[in-house]
Amino acid sequence: MRHAFIITAYKDFEFIKKTVEVYLQEADCYIHVDKKVDIPAEFKEWVNNTRGVYVYSKYKINWGSYKHISAILYLMKMALKNGEYSYFHVISANSFINRPMKEVTQFFDKSGKKNFLEVIDLDEDDKERVIEPWYIYYHFLHLYDKRTKFGNNFDWYFCKVQKRLGIRRKTIYKYKGLVYCHLTKEAVQYVLQYVKKNPGYLRNLKMCNIGEEFFFQNILMYSAFKESVYPSHLFYTKWNEGGVAQFLVEEDWEEIMDEKYLFVRKFGEGSESVFERICQTIN
Repeated sequence: MRHAFIITAYKDFEFIKKTVEVYLQEADCYIHVDKKVDIPAEFKEWVNNTRGVYVYSKYKINWGSYKHISAILYLMKMALKNGEYSYFHVISANSFINRPMKEVTQFFDKSGKKNFLEVIDLDEDDKERVIEPWYIYYHFLHLYDKRTKFGNNFDWYFCKVQKRLGIRRKTIYKYKGLVYCHLTKEAVQYVLQYVKKNPGYLRNLKMCNIGEEFFFQNILMYSAFKESVYPSHLFYTKWNEGGVAQFLVEEDWEEIMDEKYLFVRKFGEGSESVFERICQTIN
């Protein structure tokens, strides 16, 4: 069976076209474009003339808000409705592969139905409880943009007020990790059924800071799928000291092509030459 790429996007449509045309060798692509963004007419025409590409624009997505998870779940539902897929790959639009597509899909098909996602055990790796304020205090990132000065300051002061007043949510998460992952069809079906049966789970995440980083981990790690989880999302990302993903450049080539990765992010201004070099290499 083919694979399904679950892609969330909001800009760089020419880059999306270039990457998706590579993915289509072995996969169908389901793309959600932030509803706040006007999709270029040229991109719409390309979608209409390209088999295996499905584009939706259902949610307005602020950075770190639960709406990102809502978009991902919607794409998964559409993919399950449209076709039969062995794996679902949740990736960002500024990502790409570092191996030929045939090699990428064969890796997963021969993995014994493992589910690949980053899993950080907070009891073991966050003994200082640095992450705890992300979920014990109320955050409303779907209402304000934390990337703006106003949004960031409001969120910071709002948490300070809650701490001063002794407000503390009862929500607890043991596991954390980036939302990017590679899940079997069976795992995706289980996640969707779990959310349907437990609507309070998504409601709790709605009021978290970057709730998406708890979503898959705290469903699958408490299920029969725990034994199938391989705790890596197979992405290479270059982080700065502040924990912000940086654009890839030629100097990152050795890390980009490391055999323990199948995907790399992120591409943007200054990444043009390294992206073209990857394309030449995998072709």
